[in-house]
Amino acid sequence: MNKNLLITSFLTVLAVSGCARREETEPAAGTETPQAASANTREEIEKQAPAATIAPVNVQVTLTPAAEAALKSKSEKVMVVAAYSGDPRASEQAQKLADTSGTIKLGENKQLIDGAGSLTFQDDVIDKSRLGFTFGEVQVTINVTSSKSSTPENLLACPFYWETLAEASKQTVKIDCKAMSEVQH
Repeated sequence: MNKNLLITSFLTVLAVSGCARREETEPAAGTETPQAASANTREEIEKQAPAATIAPVNVQVTLTPAAEAALKSKSEKVMVVAAYSGDPRASEQAQKLADTSGTIKLGENKQLIDGAGSLTFQDDVIDKSRLGFTFGEVQVTINVTSSKSSTPENLLACPFYWETLAEASKQTVKIDCKAMSEVQH
């Protein structure tokens, strides 16, 4: 089954079951309450979900000539950060592990490069002991900034990347950066 369809169906069930206020009544003998049915459905969905993909991610950072000049003028490097997270399962313990963004942090990897270039983020920073508390695919975000070693300001304007690790690992992630001065008006 398509996991996107499965997740969408699950979220729809949650939204519909949680939006309408209902009067509490005693269930008839031998019948399940809607909450129990919902919990069983969530547990069944979680059990059917495939194991998360864990794989390295290749990243290629490009810089405009103005971005290269800005970095060179301040003796700055390029900081590339890959952060890994997962959606929490329904269990109380998993929910407690979720941070303010609603996800469970699984690891982070920071790499400095001198300028434009390619790098690989290995999957060894992912805390595999926390995967059992997550549901679905691992998410990866990639953020590129100047290293801020000689100046506190970020000199680069780079797009933020957010995708499942399964998708990100299939091809090289391309991040095209401009100088901040190119995007500020």
